[in-house]
Amino acid sequence: MILTLALLNTISAQIHQEENIKTFFDSAAPGIKIQVNATAETKPTQNITFSLRLTRIKDVDVSVSYFNFSIYGFLRGQDKILLNSTSDKDFKLDIKQYKRTFRVPENVWGIAYGEITLRYTVGYPVVGGGTLNMDYDLTVGFPMTEIENVYLKSLEEQLNELNQTFTQCFGKSLSRDELLTLNETLWLLEQKYELLNALNQTFMECFGKNLTKDELLSLKQEYDSLKGVKSELDNTRTVMIFLVVVAVLFVATTAYLALRKPKGYI
Repeated sequence: MILTLALLNTISAQIHQEENIKTFFDSAAPGIKIQVNATAETKPTQNITFSLRLTRIKDVDVSVSYFNFSIYGFLRGQDKILLNSTSDKDFKLDIKQYKRTFRVPENVWGIAYGEITLRYTVGYPVVGGGTLNMDYDLTVGFPMTEIENVYLKSLEEQLNELNQTFTQCFGKSLSRDELLTLNETLWLLEQKYELLNALNQTFMECFGKNLTKDELLSLKQEYDSLKGVKSELDNTRTVMIFLVVVAVLFVATTAYLALRKPKGYI
């Protein structure tokens, strides 16, 4: 029973793998037919399997001096890096097949890129006997396996969950502008947190303890109280200045009236 289940699982995996295989290149060059099959879709840390087949075209002779098949990926979807390279040289071609499986690095996603390089000689039969040899230097490139950006997908899923929660709480979906506003609010909160953390460190250096919530509230109350006292002092100062000005004017007026001589009558 256990053996049967293991066999069924193996067959199922093989069928799934075959269903995920796609032909990415199938073309003829002078004297040669080239076909490349590979994994259609995969993810970072998973595998790509490819099969490359070189076939000599009928009635010609083909001698390969150099062959290379390289597969490239894109680190974080941008920087081109080599994922796998298969090389061969100095062989007579009839049918040649290369099959490999390799692992995709963690931070690689996007469309993989295949590149074939061939240097070879084709011998064409000549009417009346003999052979005409022609040299070829061939390089062809083509898009291949799609490597899923699982990190972007994870962010999209988290955003959908956030949107659903927002809808449940507020009865509407998050718009693009609201998302930008939330992002800006988060940035401002982070800035305030950094400022508060710096203040707390300074307080620790001066007084040997952290600022608690109660201490912050107490400091705010004292600050508000001092602002009130300052306002009262400013008002008192204004009143005193006004009284001084009135007193000066009164004294000046009195002195003027006392010193002013009355006019005589004729």
